[in-house]
Amino acid sequence: MVRINTRPRILSFIIVFLIYAAAFFAGFIVFKFTSDMQLLISTLLADIAATLVVWASGILFGNSSVYDPYWSVAPPLILALWMFQKVIELSFIDVLFTAAVFIWGIRLTFNWAIRWRGLGHQDWRYTMLKEKSPGLWFFTNLMGINIMPTLIVYAALISAYFGIGTGKQLNIFTGAGFFVCAGAVLVEVIADRQMDIFRKGSPDRKSYMDRGMWRFCRHPNYLGEVSFWWGLWLMQIGAAPDIWFTIVGPLLVTLLFIFVSIPMMEKHILESRPAYRHYQEKVPVIRLFPWNTTKDA
Repeated sequence: MVRINTRPRILSFIIVFLIYAAAFFAGFIVFKFTSDMQLLISTLLADIAATLVVWASGILFGNSSVYDPYWSVAPPLILALWMFQKVIELSFIDVLFTAAVFIWGIRLTFNWAIRWRGLGHQDWRYTMLKEKSPGLWFFTNLMGINIMPTLIVYAALISAYFGIGTGKQLNIFTGAGFFVCAGAVLVEVIADRQMDIFRKGSPDRKSYMDRGMWRFCRHPNYLGEVSFWWGLWLMQIGAAPDIWFTIVGPLLVTLLFIFVSIPMMEKHILESRPAYRHYQEKVPVIRLFPWNTTKDA
C-alpha cells in the first residue's frame, strides 16, 4: 500500500486523473483486441478491464473511494465510442441521447469533485463494510464496490446503445424521455444545493434535513438518479420500441438504491441521529417517491 501526503487536494486529483487515464487506456487496449466481437460485448470487456485498473489502484492507495467517480465518468466515454462506431448520419435523437448522458455525467462528476476530500479520506460505507467483515473484504471490494456498479450502469446505458443510430424522427416517447432525464438532473442539482445550504447553516450535527425537497421525499437526489435512467430507457423506446427488454437496466438501478444504498444510508443516519426515525414516519416507506402520507410532513 502506497502512503503519500495527499494535501493539498490537487495532488489527489492528479493521482486520480492518472489512474483513470491508465484505466481507460487498458480499456482501449482490450477493446482493440476484442473488436471482432459484437460491439456491446467488446465494450463491456473494456469497461470491466478499466474497472479492474481502478480497483487495483484503490488497493494500492488503500482507498476504495478511487472508484466513486467511475459511475459518472465512464458512461459519457462509452456513449461517445458507440456514437463513433454506430452513427453514420447524426440525427436529432442522437443529439438528445448525447446531451442527456453528457449533462448527467458532467454534473455528477462535478458534484463528486467539489465534495471529495482527497485520497486521505475513504467513504464511510467502504470502511464500515471492511470493519464489519474483514475476511470478505477482498470480495466485497472487488465485486460489491467496483464490478457490480460497473455492470449495473452498463446495463442501464444499453438503452442508449439501441437508441442511437436508428435514424428515427423525434416522437412523443423520445421527447418525454429527454424531459424526464433533464428533470432528473435538475432535481439532483436542487437537492444537492439545498443539502449544502442546510449543512452550512446547521450547527447541530444531530439534526437532519427535512425541508425543501426533503419535505416530500427522503432521498430526492436518489430519486433524480433513478429517474434519469428510466428517462433514458423511455427515450430508447421512442427510437427502438421493439427492444423493450432493456428495461432490465433501469430496474437494476432502482433495486440497487431501494435495497442497498438507501437502507445503508438510513441505518447510518439513525446511529447518530435517533430523531430521524420521526422523519421516517412522516415520509412514505416507499422512499423514492415524492409524496407524504401525513398532513404534518
